[in-house]
Amino acid sequence: MHAVALAYFREVARSGSVRRAAGVLNVAASALNRQILKLEDEFGTPLFDRLPGGMRLTVAGQLLLRHVNDTLHEYDRVRSEIDDLKEARSGHVSIAALDSLLVDFLPRALDRFRIDFPAVAYTVTAHQPADIPRLVAEGDADFAFTFVQPQGLSAARFLVEVPAPIGVIMRPDHPLATRLALTFDDVARYPIFTQPGPLPRAADADPEFAAFRASIRPRVESNSIQMLKLCVMLNMGIAFFTRLGFLHDIETGELTWRPFTSPGINRLRIGLLVPSSRSLSPPAQQLSRRLVDDLHRFASV
Repeated sequence: MHAVALAYFREVARSGSVRRAAGVLNVAASALNRQILKLEDEFGTPLFDRLPGGMRLTVAGQLLLRHVNDTLHEYDRVRSEIDDLKEARSGHVSIAALDSLLVDFLPRALDRFRIDFPAVAYTVTAHQPADIPRLVAEGDADFAFTFVQPQGLSAARFLVEVPAPIGVIMRPDHPLATRLALTFDDVARYPIFTQPGPLPRAADADPEFAAFRASIRPRVESNSIQMLKLCVMLNMGIAFFTRLGFLHDIETGELTWRPFTSPGINRLRIGLLVPSSRSLSPPAQQLSRRLVDDLHRFASV
């Protein structure tokens, strides 16, 4: 009812007349006038000057009108979000991502999301960083996670970006775990596990890391992160990843992550990539909002 009174007040301010406002709102002029008088009584001051030619806002009325415009705009926004929630109860969301995010970050995010949206279905696929922008641009993925590239993207944009440097994943009892940061010479003395394929283009910002990575003769090479993770947990060696793929294991103390001392690799960022000119479906929109919050929480740890 308070929202109705504010809407009546705004229309009188627009129309400059109770009678004209009543005609626009299709209500009785006497009922509208009672709402205005009630508001003035509530504030203890006139909100309009009653002139022969109509109603003119007082200074107090101008202050209230600014508040009313803000309040009703926010009300409309919240109502739109509630409508989106109702539409998002079911549907399908397609996500493309770096494979490391499929190990821990995304499964846990979807598990939290399904509590409120149990009927939503998902397709989640792992891809090389260079392929991901095309999938979003061409509509094969609703949105995606990938490294932020130096050059801009025309058909897609990053909704959020967070720091995500590549560092060293190891057991907490590994000799290197006592160091706060590691040089390339530090890690070169131990067995290293790697994935095949090129580095993300964003890693070009650190030519020293790129040269070091090219010089490695891995003890184990696999395109399965789960296999490399188990090799690390068995204390067979170390691997290079962002923390996002191993958040739970790091939190529980089963694994440890340490950054490199090289500044370039520490400037890497991961972002949530969405289409520039295509609207997300209601479930994709709701999930992307949750994932933005999840990434912000990750960045604050």
